[in-house]
Amino acid sequence: MTEADRDTVLMLMVCTGNIGRSPMMERIMRSTLEGRGVAEQFDVTSAGTWGQQGHEMEPGALLALTELGIDTSGFAASPLTENAVAATDLVLVATREHRSEVVNLVPAAVRRTFTLHELARIAGAAPPRDGTRIASSDRSATAQVRDAVAWAAQVRGAVPRPEADDDDDLADPLGAPDEVYRARARAIAASVERIVPYLLGSGQAG
Repeated sequence: MTEADRDTVLMLMVCTGNIGRSPMMERIMRSTLEGRGVAEQFDVTSAGTWGQQGHEMEPGALLALTELGIDTSGFAASPLTENAVAATDLVLVATREHRSEVVNLVPAAVRRTFTLHELARIAGAAPPRDGTRIASSDRSATAQVRDAVAWAAQVRGAVPRPEADDDDDLADPLGAPDEVYRARARAIAASVERIVPYLLGSGQAG
């Protein structure tokens, strides 16, 4: 099977250490996809631009996910690699700085790399895609998601901008109280709830 024929969508979540934000992004995305009955069509992983192989998730992140009823088992941090980015259908990062680091590593990834909140904003505001690009049981998951990602990249500059540039960023909760981790988890979940229907071809997430 060629990459074009692959029926599993590869998604990569990126932050700095891969012990706080990106693990929460990864596990919340997995849980949301499971809730929609499509988890088997996706392979969701995470990595850090300064990640150290094998590190555990931060206690605040573990607590926030556990309180949401999300599985945290088996997690181990990984460093971001060129190969991981090159193979991925969609890269979702915590901040605009991480997006720049991903694109500097693999320039060709520019049109499939977004901050989490940025893609959520686009998903909620983008005009409908061409009528030929609709969800269909005859289309592979990768084809559907690649169309959605390509459209998001095409309209990125046309949808309304956030009030402040850093509104598209997910701030680092490292060293903060547990409530900050809870707030980050809630913010991640809200963005994921916009992104998933968009990627699945359900139109605007609203």
